[in-house]
Amino acid sequence: MNIAGIVVEYNPFHYGHLHHIKETKRITNADVLIAVMSGHVLQRGEFSVVNKFSRTEWALKAGVDLVIELPGVFSLQSADLFAYTSVALLHKLGVSDICFGSESGDILPLEKIANTLESDAYKKQLKTYLNQGKSYPTSSDLALKAISDVREYHKPNNILGIQYIKAIQKLKSPMKVHTIKRIETNYYDTVNTETNIQSATAIRQLHQTNQTYKNYVPKYVYETLKKTPPMQQDAFFPYIAYSLARYKANELNGIFGFTEGLEHLFLKHFQAKNYETLVEQLTSARYTNAKIKRNLIHMLIGTRKEDISTFEPPYIRVLGMTKSGQNYLNTIKKDIEIPLITKIEKEKHLYLQYELTITKIYDLVTQQNTFKKEFNPVIIL
Repeated sequence: MNIAGIVVEYNPFHYGHLHHIKETKRITNADVLIAVMSGHVLQRGEFSVVNKFSRTEWALKAGVDLVIELPGVFSLQSADLFAYTSVALLHKLGVSDICFGSESGDILPLEKIANTLESDAYKKQLKTYLNQGKSYPTSSDLALKAISDVREYHKPNNILGIQYIKAIQKLKSPMKVHTIKRIETNYYDTVNTETNIQSATAIRQLHQTNQTYKNYVPKYVYETLKKTPPMQQDAFFPYIAYSLARYKANELNGIFGFTEGLEHLFLKHFQAKNYETLVEQLTSARYTNAKIKRNLIHMLIGTRKEDISTFEPPYIRVLGMTKSGQNYLNTIKKDIEIPLITKIEKEKHLYLQYELTITKIYDLVTQQNTFKKEFNPVIIL
């Protein structure tokens, strides 16, 4: 069997994502398509605009056969760890082919960069720029420019694609790698009225400002979005401000992601007036916007450093499946080396406990009432 895998967020799902699914199935001749999906928190350090259960249904309706949740403590990581944990889940599920979107549309330069990132020359240059106080992404960018003539690495989808390739190499997985060129719009583009394929960024902006987006998403997505009140990340700010007011420096130092005295910088800005201002005040040459936002969520949910002992997936949680996905799971479940979770029980893994905390906070702001759904049976379409 050909088992294809993709890594997704669907925040929200749009026609570009549908193109990705269709092309993945065509290129790989997939019998089953598995998606690893972030839950209520996303890699760039934000909460999703629509809950993960609705996004799971979108994925299944669009052609995905099995939706697996990427634990929130893994979603809130830098690109390399986000990619590694996602690919590791696909690897454990017997995926034969992984397919990701990229700005380049060409796998060869991305593989070349992935190999360069493992070279001694790159690591030496990287250390030099990090020692100058620059952020990791900036240091990596400068190090690559210093030793390579390839210029395809700095775009969002390419960056993740390179990390997927590295993860496959690290896992020594036989998984074949494919990429699909991103079409019509780029990751951060605003609305382009000449195409129905828009960036998720553009659709979120339209949704948040009550402008029309009906032609840019499938009907089943539109029906959900129009019933979902617009949500800004600033809506979580009162809870973030409260956390900054109550934490002591030594307590914040125990939260995942707080290193190099970063806790003192955060606590210094406890009087920030809103979310955007706070993030802007904390962002610097050393700490990127995404790093700051991920840390704010780790602080909000109380992720302890001592609790994140490994980045090897400790379980596989199924959010939804089709009959084909269910049949595939039944054929491989005896061979899966880690617990397969289709229903949360009383005794929960620590990462699942964090997942429930994330959902509680998500519900406080969005009023989407998803916490009870955490204990429902798996969605089957």
